Amino acid sequence: MTPLRRLLAGALSATLLAVPLTPAHAADLRIANAGFDEGLTGWSGSHSPGGVTATVWEGRTTARVGDTEPAQAYGRESLPGLPATAGTRYTARATVWAESGAADLYLRFRGSSGQLLGSASASVSGRRWNDVTASGIAPAGTMTVSALIYSGVANVGTAYWDEVLITKEVTDLGVQIESSVPNATTFAGGRAYAVYTGTADTNPRLAVIDLATETVQASIVIPDTAGTPTVGGWAAATATDGSVYLGTYPNSKLYRHVPGQTTVTDLGRAEGGYSFIWDLEPGAGGKVYGGTYNDGRYFTYDRGAFTTIGQVPIVAGAEYVRSLAHDPAANATYLGTGTNASLVRFDNVTGRVDSLLPAAYAHNSMVGGLTWTGGRLFAWIDRTLLVLEIVRNTDGSHRAVTDATITDVDLHHSPARDGKVWLVKEGVLHSYDLAARSLQATAVRPGLDITGYTWLNGTLTGLGAAEDGTRIFTYAPATGQWSSRVVRDTPVLPAAINALGAGPDGRIYTGGYLTGGTGVYDPLRGDADDSTPDTPTLTGISQTDSLLSHDGRLYLGVYPSAKLYSHDPAGPWPPTLRYTAGAAGSKADDCEPGKGPPPQDRPYALAGGPDGTIYMGTVPKYGKRSGALTVWKEGTAGRTLCVVRDQAVVSLAFAGGKLFGGTSTRGALGVNPVYAPGASATLFSYDPATGEVRPHPLPLTEPKAVTALTEVDGRLWGLAGGSLFTLDPARPDAITVTRLFADPDYAARPGLAWRDGVLLTVDKDPGHVYGTVGDQIFRINRSTKALTVLLTVPGMEGLTADRFGDLYYKTNERLHRHTVTAP
Repeated sequence: MTPLRRLLAGALSATLLAVPLTPAHAADLRIANAGFDEGLTGWSGSHSPGGVTATVWEGRTTARVGDTEPAQAYGRESLPGLPATAGTRYTARATVWAESGAADLYLRFRGSSGQLLGSASASVSGRRWNDVTASGIAPAGTMTVSALIYSGVANVGTAYWDEVLITKEVTDLGVQIESSVPNATTFAGGRAYAVYTGTADTNPRLAVIDLATETVQASIVIPDTAGTPTVGGWAAATATDGSVYLGTYPNSKLYRHVPGQTTVTDLGRAEGGYSFIWDLEPGAGGKVYGGTYNDGRYFTYDRGAFTTIGQVPIVAGAEYVRSLAHDPAANATYLGTGTNASLVRFDNVTGRVDSLLPAAYAHNSMVGGLTWTGGRLFAWIDRTLLVLEIVRNTDGSHRAVTDATITDVDLHHSPARDGKVWLVKEGVLHSYDLAARSLQATAVRPGLDITGYTWLNGTLTGLGAAEDGTRIFTYAPATGQWSSRVVRDTPVLPAAINALGAGPDGRIYTGGYLTGGTGVYDPLRGDADDSTPDTPTLTGISQTDSLLSHDGRLYLGVYPSAKLYSHDPAGPWPPTLRYTAGAAGSKADDCEPGKGPPPQDRPYALAGGPDGTIYMGTVPKYGKRSGALTVWKEGTAGRTLCVVRDQAVVSLAFAGGKLFGGTSTRGALGVNPVYAPGASATLFSYDPATGEVRPHPLPLTEPKAVTALTEVDGRLWGLAGGSLFTLDPARPDAITVTRLFADPDYAARPGLAWRDGVLLTVDKDPGHVYGTVGDQIFRINRSTKALTVLLTVPGMEGLTADRFGDLYYKTNERLHRHTVTAP
């Protein structure tokens, strides 16, 4: 894939930043029998014969190096070596117990004929398990690298060695998460046509699935160009001529597939469209209607041409045309828009626009789904389904009369048949009787997120996403018989990494963008294949925005609705839902004086208190500016609080007995302007004992965001744009500022104002603090605040450290490690 494709794909959202890098297929370097579980197999004799045996020590399988002769040297080397490249820094590390004397670890570089070209070494002593590290740059001519456990001349002693590992300075660990679930589905001729999302590095696919046999008949790559890359699609529709149309992002492209053919045709970009085609609806004569984000455009595609219909945006102030429904008899289209919700009827003959949204839903962000079936309009608004009768007034206008209001309903529902529409409410299949205006539950729990329904020989049939992949759900109303079966051989595609963090079990956890899923990586113990995950993707939760290890548990902040989960690594997956900040507050409020927060959506910040309390900082739901602070402790209900009006909470740290938080002047998606005019991001403190919230303004000129906070040696450190600030928690208004970089370009990349910076410490380098801003990984001297840039990687995001003190970051779908060597 070209660099331009990756660059443009990065415009998709703040959470998907593409990277102009060519993957290096290397992944982990694995020494065979690194832990001596197979005795000394794979370890060749070195120096004097004897002296090395395999044994168990302190409950571990080890290599015992026993040296009783001061004139002799003993050791074993991991030969043959691992592939290495001249000019690259490598690090060997091991765990060793030096019962007496010293224990030496060597990193050795060899040429094409096995000749020794150079080495690096380190020594350790002590009657306990110690970590020892040796690091060096491979000299010219290097072909392999190996590790040597050693006791040199003049040394006398006994050492027990375990877990000898080697890594490069920078390692591309590859794909961590995979997905095999559809985003959009349409039906034609007994087949489902399902869109499977890709990434900036991997094109999406269209799967053609035979519903009767539950088999994939074709998996077709959705093409693109370098200038207009395609990542995925939420829109699919079948036209009256039988053609299948797909609407994609981040390029607002329309594609057509003719059933029976083996290709998908790129029809070009929707007129004026910028990012998403959110929905498609068939019209008469083979045409299709569509709606876009972010210009709120309503368009048609007919006989090879795009035409904008009505004004742009179709509703004043709208950025989203999120949903469409078409009434072919009246030649009228219903449009659900956002970010401030509206519902209109557009007469395609006269151009008349009638507003239909009931006043009670005006505070919602958007109308997320529309269906015209059985002579009724079904409008889905934040899990509430309205059944609306559309009535024509005497003056030719139209109004909506609500037949039914059904809460906690999944997005999709069936076409009407025999006077009923079928839907899933609270996980249970229900029927809605159009004439009686009544709802009836069955005993059936489909157990999947259905992306589309059709009728096949009188049987309700749905296709959708489940924890184990794509499933087909069937239900026969006449008999009550039902089934749910996995569809085999659906496309399996990488998922972009959205968040990463170290778990209490020492593993690195990654959360998938958009399609969800969780990856788990065991540091330095991965395989050499970086095209697929080392471990199967964990399913059961949606997009993870943040991760925290605290008191032996892994906490996950999950989008949408800012859900807080906890996971015990010794227990089963999926994790336990603890709190939902999206259910708190009122949609009518935005932290105005005397009022509470709006419902929250994106949990970008997590921190833990010494008493086990978990704090979560969030960005609100679409169209709102005021984020919030959630306070939760096991055994309590939890609560969500306003802290800084009109600003999101994007960083948290506990220091000096108080919680400190950093804000962003960027609110949720859909606010206009993007940044609150004239506002300055700020620091605040929260006192757990009293509940008091105090702002601590920063001595900076209108900073856009405080994206990182951490406690260092009893002080609070933070990042605001390119500036580092520090303070004593006991005197939080005495703030010292050090300029590190120019501020990131938040206008061009507004997503950075939610999650740009990270600060952290690693035990093996107590003299420095490590961090990232923009595309740079750096370290800062704790005493002098002197800055050293370690790595510049366009498009990199996130930073965490493993138990060895090595750093991890992500570029789109790939996880990378940077090995830290203390200066």
